[in-house]
Amino acid sequence: LMVLKKTCWLATIHPSRIGLLIGARGTVDLDPCIRFGFFLGAAFQIQDDLLNLDGEVAAYGKELGGDIREGKRTLMLIQLLAKATDGERDRLRSMLGRPRDLRSDEDVAWVRRRMDAYGCIDYARQVAHGLAGAARHEFTGLFGHLPDSRAQRFIEAARRDVV
Repeated sequence: LMVLKKTCWLATIHPSRIGLLIGARGTVDLDPCIRFGFFLGAAFQIQDDLLNLDGEVAAYGKELGGDIREGKRTLMLIQLLAKATDGERDRLRSMLGRPRDLRSDEDVAWVRRRMDAYGCIDYARQVAHGLAGAARHEFTGLFGHLPDSRAQRFIEAARRDVV
């Protein structure tokens, strides 16, 4: 829900609707941008969350594993909660119930190992790739009839670049 209300609306749905509103001078329905923006924004958010686990510090610009330490409810963490044993789930809930500054490096490393063991990272990559493909499909429906453009090439590259 946070992805839809924050990332998607702020970063992709509103900008695409505004661009379409300006470009078409108010002559087209803006609602199809919602599906496109949701798929693109959700793929972007998952990709950002994956970079927090696997990215390079210099390129990512944030603390690796910081989402785990922060207790951010990423797709990978949700998948881990779904796959973990009862004991692992209890340990995870206990860790997430503590303040951020009481979550140790070992806690973060343990969560990451569990994510790897249950395939949570690969699962999130597959979901992001599917969402990016759905965004491309919606984009083609919205803008495919227009002449080739830098924006179209950007969207196609974004779909391919999802890790």
